[in-house]
Amino acid sequence: MATLRDIAILADVSTATVSHVVNGTSHVSEKLRERVLSAVEELNYQPNAVARSLRTRQSHTIGMIIPDISNPFFPAVVRGAEDVLARSGYALLVGNSDNDVSKEEMYYRRFLERQVDGLLTVATSDEPSPVLKRLIIQPTPVVYVDRYYSAMPGDTVIANNVEGSKDAVRHLIETGHKRVAIITGPLQLANARARLVGYQRALKESGLPERKELILEGTFDIKSGFIQTNKLLSVRPTPDALFVCNAQMACGTLRALGEAGIVVPNQIALACFDKLDFFDLLRPRLTCVAAPSYELGAVAARLLLNRISGKLAGSWQRKVLPATLVLGESSGCLSQTKRTHQKSDDCQGAQSPFPDEGVKGERLRAVSTSRDMSVSSFVPPR
Repeated sequence: MATLRDIAILADVSTATVSHVVNGTSHVSEKLRERVLSAVEELNYQPNAVARSLRTRQSHTIGMIIPDISNPFFPAVVRGAEDVLARSGYALLVGNSDNDVSKEEMYYRRFLERQVDGLLTVATSDEPSPVLKRLIIQPTPVVYVDRYYSAMPGDTVIANNVEGSKDAVRHLIETGHKRVAIITGPLQLANARARLVGYQRALKESGLPERKELILEGTFDIKSGFIQTNKLLSVRPTPDALFVCNAQMACGTLRALGEAGIVVPNQIALACFDKLDFFDLLRPRLTCVAAPSYELGAVAARLLLNRISGKLAGSWQRKVLPATLVLGESSGCLSQTKRTHQKSDDCQGAQSPFPDEGVKGERLRAVSTSRDMSVSSFVPPR
């Protein structure tokens, strides 16, 4: 393996000149620079990243801990962070905690041992373990994405979970539904609690009572969506609308409703938090709150880079990104149901899944609402 000395001998320059060219640490004349680069190419020189990190005290790597790589929401978050970091010459290392505190601790420790320049993390709970508390207070900057630890140092980038959920539930109410049920995420997580708060505020502002039997806690996965939906179907009187607090649980809800032969939205209207790409292929289309997953990762990465470079100092930053209500037929907004024949203000103001407006858009709506829509046609595979 070629060394700086080998390059210096071939280019007939000093090792200091080679170092300046390779690391960009000082001005070198164009003539000498070309000789050095020619020698670098001829010898196929690869810089020693470990040695460089020891010398510069920067590894140009970032560690990222996410809870569940199989959840389609998180790959987009990772991609947003990776795109921003790559443009600045940083590599991203990703660990999957499986919502397990011991795995989260392990990744924190491993990343810090590898002298990463910063950490992006999605918290596994509301309060860190004693081990994590000791690790987090290290000087390495941390930015929390989507979920965060309260009262711990670090910047935070989250979606507006409260307003997004409130918009969705208010929309269900304004389309004529009075018994709106919710399947929350695990309530030890800040984002799950925030979505429940949005649900509660929508009920209160609409003058509807909060019914305990219509509030069930899930675990942000398909299985819990399926189980909790079946429990809600056994409640009497049954809910006339359902808000599910993430996309994976919504897939479980779709399976449960399909197996029960429930027609959406005629028997139960449906909306969820998070929007997956394949939702556009479903009939009826799902009304959902589109969280800015890619932007969450990108904004968090830019914030972390500013901390590393020293451009950002002082108090911790908290950035809240908007979540957008995207209307589909599943909530009854775009279909003629037995409950309402007029679109609410939400239907007029939120984003429609139909790209064309005017006469063509109305024809699309007419076609979409002329069928009796059942979720059985798009129940996800087991």
